[in-house]
Amino acid sequence: MSSSSRVPGAARRVCLPIGVLVALATVAACTGSTPTDDVTPTSVPTSATVTVPAGQPARSSPGTALTFGQSAVLPANAFAANGSPAMFTVTGITPAEGVPEDTAQGGTPYFLYVTVTSLASRPAPAPRVVGLSGSADGRTPALTMSPTPGLTACPEATPPERMRRGQSYTACLVSVADQGQRLQQVIYWADTTDDPALDYKSTPVAWSLPGPASTPAAPNTPAG
Repeated sequence: MSSSSRVPGAARRVCLPIGVLVALATVAACTGSTPTDDVTPTSVPTSATVTVPAGQPARSSPGTALTFGQSAVLPANAFAANGSPAMFTVTGITPAEGVPEDTAQGGTPYFLYVTVTSLASRPAPAPRVVGLSGSADGRTPALTMSPTPGLTACPEATPPERMRRGQSYTACLVSVADQGQRLQQVIYWADTTDDPALDYKSTPVAWSLPGPASTPAAPNTPAG
């Protein structure tokens, strides 16, 4: 990929599960969120048991709307968007406890949980979680990063160096809501290619609870 390739802003501060640090720029405040001064932790699944379907599942289209616990088929490496895919199963996002203030930067931290499943037919580098972020409106990414050491409810993932089809690992990320915002959705919004079929920045894949909030702010096209 050329040096001019765009990198997902929120993902630039994500420490990859394999220990690679990606620089992250500050993300602008989300719009259309629900203000709250009373955000308390809730219980959400931290992992999922994922069954890989037969054959090669179709890649999820930009704008696909999912509920927590459903899987999207996305690039295993956002920086090689036309390369091999992997399955990403977001199980939930919940207000966090114990996140250092210098990490939260005055905002409200959340824990984001995802199970990552390889679709590689032979051993290949573990899929990355770059491109995932919490979101208040299903379209705009919040500041998102790998967890700091010592967070019992959000340990840093250590996936195998190489994985093959059907193998999974669970990751937790920390997303930070600006003051007065509530992060109720998780999006995949990687912006690393000029291919319009992979323009997840304009119309992200979005996970949310069932109901009205499950429709992203942007138009969506179900996965083929």
